[in-house]
Amino acid sequence: MTVRDPVCGMQIDIEKAVAQEDHGGWIYFFCSGQCHRLFKASPERYASNRQSTGAAPAESEGGERGRV
Repeated sequence: MTVRDPVCGMQIDIEKAVAQEDHGGWIYFFCSGQCHRLFKASPERYASNRQSTGAAPAESEGGERGRV
């Protein structure tokens, strides 16, 4: 499954994401440590449009974290 990094907009495969962050019950995936650090410093700036990023609910059906 591919998603968009909420910081830089890069399309990434969640299996190859460098980092992920749970914020507000949603998991966001990142292409780099830098994008992850920027998100952690200001999550509200980047988390507002979770549907276009492909963020996944923190707990989805089947008990797998980060899968839609």
